[in-house]
Amino acid sequence: MQLGRGLAVASALMATPAMADPSGIADWSDDWTEALQGWKFGAQLGVATDSASKGISETQGNGQVSAAVTASRDWAYVSARLKTVRGSDGSDDQSALAIGGRWSVGPDIHLNSQIIYKVNGGARPGSDTHFVEWQSEASRTFGRTTLKALTIWSPDSSGATKAAFYYELGAAQKLSDRWSASGGIGERRTEPKRTYTAWNAGATLALNAKMSLDLRYYDTNRHDYSKAHGDRFVVALQRRF
Repeated sequence: MQLGRGLAVASALMATPAMADPSGIADWSDDWTEALQGWKFGAQLGVATDSASKGISETQGNGQVSAAVTASRDWAYVSARLKTVRGSDGSDDQSALAIGGRWSVGPDIHLNSQIIYKVNGGARPGSDTHFVEWQSEASRTFGRTTLKALTIWSPDSSGATKAAFYYELGAAQKLSDRWSASGGIGERRTEPKRTYTAWNAGATLALNAKMSLDLRYYDTNRHDYSKAHGDRFVVALQRRF
């Protein structure tokens, strides 16, 4: 009788989930594996002799280091980014979180739209450092030529800038398996009014499947605005992982 009762107790204990692992810690690895199925992860590192954002320098002529990690699934993606800057508000870095999507219409038309939340780090106390941008890109390929369009809109940008809108049209020409030439012209309109036109032209060399080197010239029509609006040559190296 006691032997039967003991076997029943032992069987009940063995069937208890908490006792299946002597450590008493649940194993969630299967749940995580299932949740991550279908997701793809990537990263990118970049170094440059200067920087470019909306056609102007965001490092005041100094070098820049940038990094990004991205998780994507089907058409959607989430990306965390960090780069060095030298802003007029005293900031020395900018972090960003983007949520967006990529779509293709046939083999030659590609769309990319994202909402980006940005924060300028290290700025002077009291500075307006948090802002949101909506960025959209579209491209159409004709053989070895690609035409591109870019728009960036913010309802309330950083610093004294309120609403801001930037648009750019560009083209890229594939010269060989490794070389391509490209350029673009854009305009930024802000409130309070501070409009400028920017343009760039350069060449990109694919060093291998994941690394590229870009040499580009930038300029604007309003050098009087600030040092950031002046002309410059930028050499940029990017590595994808």
